[in-house]
This record gives sequence, C-alpha cells and structure tokens, in this order.
Amino acid sequence: MTQSLFAGTPLIHDSATSLCRRKNGHGASQASVTTVDELPSRDQAHYEAPQRPRYPPARLTSNSPPEKPKWDKSPAVKGRPTSRFRDNLQPDKKYVTTWNYGGMTNEVMVWMNLIHLGLKSDRVPIIFPLVGSEYHVGVGPETLSAGSIFDLPRLMEAIEHPVLDWQDVKKGRFNRPWHEVDRVSHPDDELLGCWSIVQTFDESKRPLSREGGPHVLHLGEIRTTFSPTREDPRREDPRKKLMRYSLGIATDVQYTAVPPNVKLKGSEGWHTTFDSLSHLLSNEGRSEALTLDPPLPTYGERGLPPTVAFPNPDNQVACFDNLYWVWQKQVWEWETDPCPTWEAVGKHLHFTKEADEIATLYLQKLFGLEVDEEVPSFIAIHARHTDFKNLCRTPNDPDSCYTSLTEYTEHVQDLTAELVRIHGADSPLAKVKEVIMMSDETDPKWWADVEMIGWKQMRSYEDEIARDYGRRWPAIVDTIVQSRSSAFIGTSQSTFSLISAWRVKTWNNGPWKLVSGRFPLLFKTLG
Repeated sequence: MTQSLFAGTPLIHDSATSLCRRKNGHGASQASVTTVDELPSRDQAHYEAPQRPRYPPARLTSNSPPEKPKWDKSPAVKGRPTSRFRDNLQPDKKYVTTWNYGGMTNEVMVWMNLIHLGLKSDRVPIIFPLVGSEYHVGVGPETLSAGSIFDLPRLMEAIEHPVLDWQDVKKGRFNRPWHEVDRVSHPDDELLGCWSIVQTFDESKRPLSREGGPHVLHLGEIRTTFSPTREDPRREDPRKKLMRYSLGIATDVQYTAVPPNVKLKGSEGWHTTFDSLSHLLSNEGRSEALTLDPPLPTYGERGLPPTVAFPNPDNQVACFDNLYWVWQKQVWEWETDPCPTWEAVGKHLHFTKEADEIATLYLQKLFGLEVDEEVPSFIAIHARHTDFKNLCRTPNDPDSCYTSLTEYTEHVQDLTAELVRIHGADSPLAKVKEVIMMSDETDPKWWADVEMIGWKQMRSYEDEIARDYGRRWPAIVDTIVQSRSSAFIGTSQSTFSLISAWRVKTWNNGPWKLVSGRFPLLFKTLG
C-alpha cells in the first residue's frame, strides 16, 4: 500500500547550502586550445584551482563498510576512454544517458532516474557529470563525475547492473575547473541525435536548454568552415559569450520530440513514466515513433551542413534532454513510501569511502576530536533560507516565513523522544545531545542565536573545504553529514532535505521531520 510520506511538502529545484551561492568575477578566458589533451588544468581568468590533497589521511575513521569486491564494469566498454565515444562502445550493448538539470541534489535525482531507466530498459546508464553552474556555485568549480562522490562499484553490486561515468567512455576535462574552452568547437566533437521530452510537452516546443550541457563532452556539434562574423564564437565578446552559453544555446545536439503517448496519464507538464520511455527505447517502440505520420518534430540550435542529414535519435546511445520528471505510476513519488526509484537505486547509492572520510575529518574537527576518536551521535538540521525568501508572501519580512529557532528546538525535543521509542531507553541513541545546524542563512545574528542555543555549525569550515577539495565540496560534505545523523530535521519543498531524510530513514533507521515554514505550496502534494 503506497502511503504519503511527505504530505504537504512539495519539491522545488534545490540548490546546495551555504557557500554554494557565491560567485567570482567574470574575466575573459583563453579559448584557442583545440584538443582535449592539450587543455590547461586551470583557468587563470576564472578560477585558480588550489593545490590540494584529494583525500584525507588514511588513518581517519568513517562509517564506510569494509571494502567489498569491486563489481567489474569493464565489459560495458572496450577499454580506456577514447576521444570519440563510439570507438569505446561495445557493439552488443545499448546505453542511455541524459544531461544535467538544476542544483546538485536535482542532478543526483536525475542520476537515480537515469539508472532506474537503465534497469527498466536493460541499457547501460552513462552518468553525465556535475558541471560548474554559475548560478549555483559561481564560475570556476570542477566538473565532478558521479564516481568521485558515490561508490558506483558498490551500487553495481547491489543492483547487478553496469553503471558508467562519461569519463569511462570519452576523454574530457573531468575533475578539473571550468574553462570556457569547454563551450567551443573541438576536433573531437561528435554529432548525436537525442529525444526531447520538453519539446513535446512545453509551450515553447523547444528542447530544454541548460547551462552545462553536452557540449562539455564535445557532443552534438560538427565543425564547419564559416566566415569570422560576430556570430563566430571565437570572435564574440567574452562577456556576451558567457551570457549566451549560460542560457544553454550553444548545445548542438539534434533533438526529435518524444511521442505524446509517453506522458503520465492525468498529469500536466513534463511528466512521463519509466515504462513508456523504456518502450520507446525498444525496437518496437522506436519503430512506432519514427514512422508516425506526420513525423515527430525535430529541433537543432544550429543548422547542419547541407551534406549532413538530420540524425534520428541514436539507437545505441539513447539520450534525453531531461529525466527529472519521470515516475512509475504517479507524480511526486519521492514523497511516497515506498518510492520506486529510491528502492531500486537511491538506497544503494552510498558515498565513496574517500568522500565519507572527508566528512569524518570535519566532524572530528567540529567536535574537537583526534583523528582516531569516534564521532558522537547527533541530530542534524537543514534550514534552507536564502532563495526561499522569494517564496515568502512578505519578502521584506522573510523571518515571518522561516521556521523559528524556538520551533526547531521543539522539533529536536520531539525527535529525541522518538529515538528513545525506536531504539529503547538503554540505547546510546536515546541519549543524543549534540545538534548540528546547516543552513545557507547569512545573517550573523541568526547564527549567533544558534550558537547561544548550544548547537554546532559546519559553516566555519566552508572556505577551508572549498580551498582544499573544491567549491562543490562544502555542499557535498553537508549532505554526507546529514546522512550520518541519528535523526534529521529538514526544510519542506527542498530536495536537498528530502534526499537526506530518505538516507537517514533507510540507512540509520532514524526519525525525521520536514518543517514546512509559512511558504505557499508550489506544487500539488500527495496525501
């Protein structure tokens, strides 16, 4: 029986917490490099990548399980990544991929949906990396592969299915700072036909544009000879070029609209189902779609040369412009228990040992521990404020919409009592005293009040984490810390909080609450 797990807590596209709203200045960058292997590892004009240790000392303790035999993904590719992805594909296998969407947590949810679709369609999912988004983390952060955050071999063992990062398939500037050269033509650019869900169901009748798209992998573009006009990206004013690319209009993947029958029945918007998309990826479904009369609409940002035919959606590497809004039977299944995608994929997507140890290092610092001392049990709070201010009906008085610290104190007391009920009065978890507050709030007085209550905070380590590991890592460390908590209090309508709640519930058997505040509901909720 499906029950509403998060009734009254609709989701909005989530950003990470704290540091991840900061931006650097926009300097001009050099874009004359022509091959991937020759590209610089740093972009001096946008971001000075620090010399940093990739992992903390091996002696650190963590809650990672013992090393397990690594599930071998090598049969899914021919060998080491190649300049052209097709050269590395196994001829007897089919694959599926999609591009990034929204903030970090939304992208992780897209990864889960992609893997779920791969299971349904018996295709190997190829996960698109986290690309530095100016809106979320400013210009300059590294492009991170999923495997640098999540233990993909452990996931593959659990689901018994291969999962690839794009860096397993094609050469590229992975795990390096953003460089504007990622947005221009290269000799290894490849044409790729994809399916567009958004083109079919959105009023614009255009595929979804994004800031960091397939051009980062040099996909979808064919180099042609053209005169150096103001449209030539090599001659364009860098500031205008940055704006143009930030709108996503430099991606040249050629799209074909999906047939309307993939839509989730009774829904509005871009909602589709895993079963309908899986059928579309089958030989039968593909044939049905591509022989419709009239033909399905197509779209490309730039015209192809006259000698190049418009490509059908690729059959070996099926790709979609967006897989965020895919469900099994009903919208917002992330709010229901059981949640199909969480059960199939999410609960098996654990953090890497290295990422977990980075979080352990800063938890030990937070509690004043030595590296061989165990981190005590704690309750975690994620209070999302900054961008939620725009949802408040009284934006000049956002405090009237936020959950007060007094209310959070009451929620802590409730969850402390719930820990006693779940684990028993004699359990160490019945005596949890520590609370860690994580928030993107910038008001010093608010944080002073948090300190007065006696709660700890991770924000004092944000600059250090960003300097030593990269600008995405403060948010990654926050989400790992939240997943380690014995009980969790989050913010409703925030996917960042929602996924942490699932992790605490599933991995730790911990109680949780998503606090609604006093914001208007953005989407239809279950319950």
